[in-house]
Amino acid sequence: MKRKLVSLVLALAMIASLCTTAAYATDTSTVTSAAMTLDSTKLALRVGESASLTASVMGCIMSDAVLTSSDPGVATVVGNTVTGAGLGRAVITATTSDGQTATCNVHVVLKGIDVSAWQGSINWTSVKSSGVDFAIIRTGYGSEQWDKQTDAYFNANYDGATANGIKVGVYHFSYATTVAAAAEEARMCLSILNGRKLDYPVFYDIEDSTQRVLSRELLSSIAQTFCSAIESAGYKAGIYSSPSIFNSNLSSSVLDPYDKWVAHWGVDIARYSNPYTVWQYGSASVPGISGAVDQDYSYVDYSSSSQPTNPVQDPSQTPSTTTFKSDTTAPYSFGTNSSYIYKITTTSSTIPKAVSSNSSAVSVAFYQKTTGGYLYRITNVNQGSATITTTLGDLSTSFTANGKANGVISDTTYPFTIKRGGTYQFKFTPSGTSATPTFTTGNGSVLKPVLQQKVGSSYYYKISGLSAGCTGVYSTLPGQQAVRQCIVTVA
Repeated sequence: MKRKLVSLVLALAMIASLCTTAAYATDTSTVTSAAMTLDSTKLALRVGESASLTASVMGCIMSDAVLTSSDPGVATVVGNTVTGAGLGRAVITATTSDGQTATCNVHVVLKGIDVSAWQGSINWTSVKSSGVDFAIIRTGYGSEQWDKQTDAYFNANYDGATANGIKVGVYHFSYATTVAAAAEEARMCLSILNGRKLDYPVFYDIEDSTQRVLSRELLSSIAQTFCSAIESAGYKAGIYSSPSIFNSNLSSSVLDPYDKWVAHWGVDIARYSNPYTVWQYGSASVPGISGAVDQDYSYVDYSSSSQPTNPVQDPSQTPSTTTFKSDTTAPYSFGTNSSYIYKITTTSSTIPKAVSSNSSAVSVAFYQKTTGGYLYRITNVNQGSATITTTLGDLSTSFTANGKANGVISDTTYPFTIKRGGTYQFKFTPSGTSATPTFTTGNGSVLKPVLQQKVGSSYYYKISGLSAGCTGVYSTLPGQQAVRQCIVTVA
C-alpha cells in the first residue's frame, strides 16, 4: 500500500510538471532582436541591367519576403531580381508575411565622371572601356585672367572623350559675387567652348566659400545671369551645387528653368527637395585616370532629348494639386481574416507614408504599387483599436481599424542560436480562437519541429538542429497567412 501511495504521488508530480512546462533550451546563446534588412540599400543599374536583392535578419534569409517596386516604369521585380526599365529612381520594398519591411533605392541611370586638370592626362580609351557613359569637363574657373584660368586640359579632355564616343557636358567653376562678374564668367566659358557641340548642359559650379554668405536674392541673380547668357548662345544651362546651398542661397524660383546637378556623397539618394537630373554621389578609381575621380549618375539621356524626361524629385515634395484619396475611410473591424488591403489613389510618383497609432493592435505596411496608386496592408496583431494614417506631403487620410485577439502567441520571439543536434522547446498559445494551428519551419533541412504535447490550449513543440543555417519558425491558423514567430540559427 505504501509503495502504491508513493507511486501515485510521483505520477501526480510528473503531471503537474507537464502542465506548467516552460520553454527550455539546450546549447543556446541568446542574441538581441534585429530588424530585417536587404543586402543592399542602393543599386545603380542601366536600362536592361539586373541585380538580385535578398532580405535577411541577422544573416538569416527571409524566404517569405516579397519584393515590390514603387515604379515598374523605372525598375521591375521578378522574384528577387530587379531590372532597370527606364531612367529614374524607384524604391524596392521587401515585405514579409508578418509585416516587416526593408527598402532599397534603385537608380536606373547613365554612369559618368567629372574631370579637370586635377586628373592630369587621361587615357580616354581606357575610360570608355571601363563603362563610362558621359563626362562633364571643366572649362575653367573665374574670369579675372582668361589665359591663366582656362583649364589646361580642357581641349585634350574634350577631344579624347568625344573621340571615344563618351557623351560630354562642361562646368565652369565660379568665384562670382556680383552679377557683373557672373556675366564675365559666362563670356569666358563661351569663349573656351568656341562653338563646340555638347550632349550635356553647361553647368555653373557654385560652391565657393565667398558665395555661401551671399543672400538668396543675390546668389540666385548671379546664377540666373550666367545661365541666361549660356542659353542665349544656344547651349542648355544647369547649376551644380550641394543640397545645403540649393536649399538656401539658390532656392529662388527664378532658377527653376535650369537643370540641377547635385553633389551629395555617402548617402543612398541625394537629399535635395526639388527635381534634379544629375547626382554626384562619390569618388572612385577609374581605369585610364590617375587617382580617384568624381562619380556621377544621370537620370536623363541628354543626347536623345534636350529636356529632362524623368527628373528625380525628393519624396517629401508633393504639389498641392496632387490627387490623393483612400478607398477606406469608415472604421474597419477584423473578422476571421488577419489582414486587409486598402488603396490610396494618387497621381504622385512618390509613395505615401502609412503609420498606425497602435501597432500592437493593428500594424500597417506598404504592399505594392498598382494602377492609379498604391496598396497598403493592415494586419490584425491583437485586440485594440488603431488609427491608420496615410500621408503625402501636406495631404493625409485616415480611418480606424479594430483588431481582435485572434492569433498565436509564442513564448519566444527573439532570434537565437542552437548547435547542430541541439534542441529547443516552444510554447504556442492560440488567442481568441479555438482553431487548431499548424507549425512549420522555413527550411526543414535546418530545423525539424516535433509536437511534444498539448496542455490546455497551448501547444509544446520541440525543434532539433539538423544542419548549419538559419530559418524561421512559423504558425498558421486555418484561412490565415503564416506568421513568423522566431528566427533560429543552427551553428
